[in-house]
Amino acid sequence: MTTRMKQSSYWELIEYLAALATPEQILAFQLSPERQDYLQDLMERNNEGELSSQELLELEDFVEFNQQVMILKARAAAALNPVS
Repeated sequence: MTTRMKQSSYWELIEYLAALATPEQILAFQLSPERQDYLQDLMERNNEGELSSQELLELEDFVEFNQQVMILKARAAAALNPVS
């Protein structure tokens, strides 16, 4: 999938979730503790230069995913506190 197509797909997901979930539900979203632990391990091993090429791709995908979640949460927070 091209980067442009991936970004477009992410925006569609953000719009969909923003329309269906309440801002509170969006802000409450967290990865499972197991997934958080695994990603922490990847980040630590990346700092040590110990990731395989597959693990590096997985970490890069997570960084991209995390950026999209942050955008979604920012939109949710803005919906709860509209500028007057």
